[in-house]
Amino acid sequence: MLTMTGCAFHGLNSLPLPGAVGRGPGANIYHVEIPNVGTMESNSPVMIDDVVVGSVGEMRVQGWHADVEISVKRDVVVPANVVASVGQTSLLGSMHLELNTPLGQPGTGRLQPGATIPLARSSAYPSTEQTLASLAAVVNGGGLGQIGEVIHNFTAALSGREGAVRDLLTRLDTFVGTLDQQRDNIVASIQALNRLSATFAGQRDVLTQALRKVPPALDVLSRERPRLTAALDHLRVFSNTATGLINDTQADLVKNLKNLEPTLRALADVGPELNAAIAYATVFPFTQDFVDRAVRGDYFNLHVQLDLTIPRLKRGLLLGTHWGQLDMPEPPAPGEPYYLNYTLDPLHNPVRPPWVAAPGAEPGVPPAGPQAPPPGPVFGPPPGPAPAETSPPPTDQGAPPPGSAPTEAGG
Repeated sequence: MLTMTGCAFHGLNSLPLPGAVGRGPGANIYHVEIPNVGTMESNSPVMIDDVVVGSVGEMRVQGWHADVEISVKRDVVVPANVVASVGQTSLLGSMHLELNTPLGQPGTGRLQPGATIPLARSSAYPSTEQTLASLAAVVNGGGLGQIGEVIHNFTAALSGREGAVRDLLTRLDTFVGTLDQQRDNIVASIQALNRLSATFAGQRDVLTQALRKVPPALDVLSRERPRLTAALDHLRVFSNTATGLINDTQADLVKNLKNLEPTLRALADVGPELNAAIAYATVFPFTQDFVDRAVRGDYFNLHVQLDLTIPRLKRGLLLGTHWGQLDMPEPPAPGEPYYLNYTLDPLHNPVRPPWVAAPGAEPGVPPAGPQAPPPGPVFGPPPGPAPAETSPPPTDQGAPPPGSAPTEAGG
């Protein structure tokens, strides 16, 4: 079994420097991830607002960046949103680590000891070597001569046009000021366009389908162009004719409309009743309430017996006309005394024999004087007071005495 040991020495800078700021017991230790430490070494100063508050400790390579350990004095408050930057203290190459708050933002909170400042919040300033190399690239064939030529041509172009340039700058200032005043509206318009674009993106399939169908539709319109043109031309002729007709008959139209005003007003006055009549016409001979209670689905059964024989029509529908039965009494008209006590008696009248007039009475003429109600049930309000008695007619005319009622056989 072979055992080997080894050791290495990284120079004096790898050892803690006596008297360095931020060293000793009670110091706060932090870690900083830096993309490029440059020439920074251990024991380099750590500064906040150009004041040395600590020193750099051990530096290790971790992946593709450096993990730097720093030691800060115990009484120094490091903000929680601190950013780290590697800067150059002097032109001789001395480096330091800056801890500052983000530009334009105040420090918030306190960074806890042992925390790590991530790579996203660290950076490095250009070193002297990088600056000189960039300057050499510009001077040595880097376009410095071309810059002089551009400046010469620019001076020649502006020579003699100072007033126009001044006016242009004034207008540009006004234009930029107007844009600044409309900044909120411009932002709102851009946001609205963003929402519109999102809507279009959501309807991409529909738009694609529409764009595919638009060309055939345009072809159809192109083929129908003669017909469309002819239709529009006929519409022009019709419009001219209608305009001439209206101009010629304007007075008559106005007069007719004024004459229709009473009729329309009367129709408006009977509007509810007219609506009820029209509604009743759709369900005749029933009522809407009957239909609502009778129909419980898409249809209803109805059993009706209609007697359309000539004798029945003469005694019913045609009674009182030239074609009605002459020996049947006519129903009294509304307003007559007998009208209040008149009844068709729908339960018994259909099965009774025809009415027979009294002996000597003229067929079809009811007897004079007050009439007694016919036998059977009586519908309607109670009868009113009897009229005053009159002298009886001569007995030789065959008329029934006053107060008698017509008799019905089989009643």
